[in-house]
Amino acid sequence: MDKEIIYTENAPEPGNYSQAVKFGDLIFVSGQTADDPETGKPVHGTVAEQTELILTNTKNILEAAGSSMEKVLKVNVYISDMKYKKEMDEVYKTFFGNNPPARIAMAVKGLDAGLDVEIDVIAKA
Repeated sequence: MDKEIIYTENAPEPGNYSQAVKFGDLIFVSGQTADDPETGKPVHGTVAEQTELILTNTKNILEAAGSSMEKVLKVNVYISDMKYKKEMDEVYKTFFGNNPPARIAMAVKGLDAGLDVEIDVIAKA
């Protein structure tokens, strides 16, 4: 079984990694931060704005892989401070409705570009 590299112009350009990798029936989306796909620049908005942009970019990557947000199995959420968890959750639940995926949310120090949120997902192809 070979891995397939997933790429879309509707999400930020990756660095020295792939936006996502499809392997068998699974899609592994790399950690996404609030980067504007058009400019490539980080968007230092509120946690809600960052989460919205991250999950929109994630949705675009999954669609490029032939999947969708409904097929997400596991989500890892990294936030700069747990005081932002409620704000992140308000936006998060608009992307994952009645049957949300498994998830972990943790506070971490030093996210890329001084942003407050990073999210990666594993989805079914």
